[in-house]
Amino acid sequence: MTEQDLLQQILAANKRFLAGNPNPPGTEGKPFAVVACIDSRLTGLLEPALGLPRHRAVVIRTAGNQITERCRDAVRSIATALYVKKAEEIVIVAHTDCDLARFSAAQAAENFRSAGIRREAFGNEDLRSWFGAFSSIRDNLLGSIAYLRNSGIVPRTMKIHGLLLDSERGGIEVVVDGNTTPDVPLPQAPAPEAEKPVAAEAGEPDEAAPAPRAAQGPPPPLPREQAPRKGPIIVGQPQAPAAPAPEPVGSLLEAALILRDFFYRERQSQQVRQVASSLKTIWNKEKNPARIFAEIEKTARSYQTKYPRIPGALDYLDQAIRNGSADRIGFAEILKRIFD
Repeated sequence: MTEQDLLQQILAANKRFLAGNPNPPGTEGKPFAVVACIDSRLTGLLEPALGLPRHRAVVIRTAGNQITERCRDAVRSIATALYVKKAEEIVIVAHTDCDLARFSAAQAAENFRSAGIRREAFGNEDLRSWFGAFSSIRDNLLGSIAYLRNSGIVPRTMKIHGLLLDSERGGIEVVVDGNTTPDVPLPQAPAPEAEKPVAAEAGEPDEAAPAPRAAQGPPPPLPREQAPRKGPIIVGQPQAPAAPAPEPVGSLLEAALILRDFFYRERQSQQVRQVASSLKTIWNKEKNPARIFAEIEKTARSYQTKYPRIPGALDYLDQAIRNGSADRIGFAEILKRIFD
């Protein structure tokens, strides 16, 4: 098997598995890494469903198949797979009905308190953030791929595939084909079924899940109203050309990366450093996306001539906050991507 056809080999093995004739590829061939969730339903299912051969598939499992700054051990394991086990492709496998997509802060608190663990053990962070809960299985998968792409440990040419595994039947869907979409930013993927609301626990912060989103993900940001021109218009006098429309942004991830690039490039500016420090303090105290966005916008807009993609990123983020697709948890992830 050559590295070019790894994904097709996995799809063929899955087809045989669903037909009741599992037959994984041979053990000879180039190694590859697989990142999957710790969910017990995947035990005994993941390997035959994907046709993972022994001595080639390096399997790494993390809660929610997440690869983030918080999951440094996952990054270390992937680096080991690449540079010790010599894996040449990466397959990240999300699965349906993931517990972290329907996480209940109240239930988690009840469980650890029943075990004699105090709330203080988890710090001041809200429990959804601490456990890494997310509102969209697909967006979480895309976020893991994007984080890995930007981690600095993965060659830009390496193929990273994203799959969605049916945790009951074992069928797989290709969300990201690393053969054709090798780089970030990744496009916004359609959201799965509506998320269940999270019940808040007395004494816990309000960690309710965001409102359900349409199947096609958040709509593109609405164009902002242009202020009417002041003063009379003289017939025959040429009018000033209208400002060009902002370049459209396709996802929250892309918006975050644009703003991250701006803050990184302007990090020597005392004003920008002060704003970044102030934003972190405000977020820790209030966790109010609208307040944080207002502060980001106030600073970033003044640089939009130098960074022409900033207006599109700000417009998308503003609309995402308004329509609820950038909930507190999602916005916390955006801030991490901007300031990490």
